[in-house]
Amino acid sequence: MIHVIPEGGFLRRMATEEAAHAEKIVGELRSDIIKFYQHSKGSIEAIGLLFSEMAKQPLPPQVICQILGLDVETVKAAFEAGKPPVATQDQLIDAVQKSVDLEDTVEMYKPIFTRHIKRFQNAEEVMRELGPQMTEFHKKVGGNVDSIAAFFLDLAPEASRAQGMPPGMINALLRIDPSAKTCQAEDFLGCFERNLDLSDTVAVIKPVLDRHSQ
Repeated sequence: MIHVIPEGGFLRRMATEEAAHAEKIVGELRSDIIKFYQHSKGSIEAIGLLFSEMAKQPLPPQVICQILGLDVETVKAAFEAGKPPVATQDQLIDAVQKSVDLEDTVEMYKPIFTRHIKRFQNAEEVMRELGPQMTEFHKKVGGNVDSIAAFFLDLAPEASRAQGMPPGMINALLRIDPSAKTCQAEDFLGCFERNLDLSDTVAVIKPVLDRHSQ
C-alpha cells in the first residue's frame, strides 16, 4: 500500500533514515552480493533460497518475483518452456536493499551470503572433479532414470534410503516429463549440481559414484 506522507513528517524522516541505512548496509555487503550473483548466475531459484534464509522461512516464488520486480506469469511460462529466466545483478542488489530494516546489521546478512557462496564453490569443485565420471556413468546407464534414482538414493541419509524415493520424484528433480524413462546428460548434471550442499564433498560422493559406475 502506498502512503502519502506530509513533507517534514515523522514518517518521512523514518523512511529517509531507513533508506540511508539500507544503502549503507548494501554498500558494506556489495562484494558479497556480487560474488553471490557471479556464482549463482542470477538464478531465481538460488536467490529464492538466499532470501528464504534471510526471512527464516520458505518464501513462495510469487514473493521472490515481487522482490526482484519480475512478472510472475512471465517467469512461470519461462520455467515451463525449459528456459529458466535470470535476474540481473542490479535487480539482486536492489532486492537486498529493499529487504533491509532500520534495526538490521551487516552481521545479520554476511554469514548467510558466506554460506551460500561456499555452497556454490563446493558445487563447482565437485562438478569439476567428478563431472567427467558422472557423464560416463550417465552414458553407461543410458540415462535411465531408475539407475540415476538409485545413485541419488545411495547418497541420501540412511533414514531417506530406508523410505525410498517417492514415485515421480526423480523426474521432478531432473525436470523432465513425468512419464520419461531416460534423461539427457545435461538434465542429470544440472540436477546434481543444483542439489549439492556443503556436506556433499568429492570425498563423500566419489566412493558411491565408483560403485554405481562399475
